[in-house]
Amino acid sequence: MAAKRLKPDNATTIPVTLTARERISPSFLRLTLTGEKLANYQVMGADQWFRLFLPTESDDRASGPAGEVKTLPDMGVRSMASYALSPPSRRPLIRNYTTAEFRPADPAAGRATAELDFDVYVDDSHTGPGLRWALDAALGSPAALLDEGRLYAPPAGSAVELLVGDESALPALAGVLRDAPPELTGVVVVEVKNQGDVRDLPGPSGVEVAWEIRGDDDDPGARAAAHVRERGVPDGLTYSYLAGPSSMVTGLRRFLVRDSGVPKDLVSFTGYWR
Repeated sequence: MAAKRLKPDNATTIPVTLTARERISPSFLRLTLTGEKLANYQVMGADQWFRLFLPTESDDRASGPAGEVKTLPDMGVRSMASYALSPPSRRPLIRNYTTAEFRPADPAAGRATAELDFDVYVDDSHTGPGLRWALDAALGSPAALLDEGRLYAPPAGSAVELLVGDESALPALAGVLRDAPPELTGVVVVEVKNQGDVRDLPGPSGVEVAWEIRGDDDDPGARAAAHVRERGVPDGLTYSYLAGPSSMVTGLRRFLVRDSGVPKDLVSFTGYWR
């Protein structure tokens, strides 16, 4: 049976500061956060993700001067209820991201506090407030994060795996491969729109990484799903992880469970967006 979703022991919101921004491929930015309380971050690896609380500027004169930065939630409160109970005019924006790398504080290496990197997909088809913050927030901007653990939870001794995702899942897939045991085998299928976003994903030598380039007329996730259906389920499959657009995820889960006979408890899935 697949292991239960892994959650942090005692997660609390952690105040952080944006300290670096780097373009790592045409469609991805890598941002770095620092903060003294990041020392409390419980590293779980793989697709570990967090909620990022972003202060936003108010345009409501009743809630304060125009351009005022809304306050962040109480940093000592674990429950999301603190967010729901706060006045709407004072609520920060929340977006979810995958941890790309975590570096503990190391004064000898020039790190006075811990550092956490995460990647943001830059899609020209939308310009939401989270993306605007990732692109334009000044270095030194405040934020906060709440660790949510990881979804990737293969059964003990999992040996053959199928991992599928699009750009939104690329940071998670990269993390899973980075931390996978060297004896793991299987297939990873990644769909991207921009050929320039194809990159080396270090992982076990027995895991094949297949890239699909989405055309302008393709529905997101359609090429990745077609690849899996044409290839079929790897022999001896012990676990599957699906992440990306909901249409791709739900369709592939049906293919694996109903059409291919994969036990449903061996399939972890999440629809990042519709």
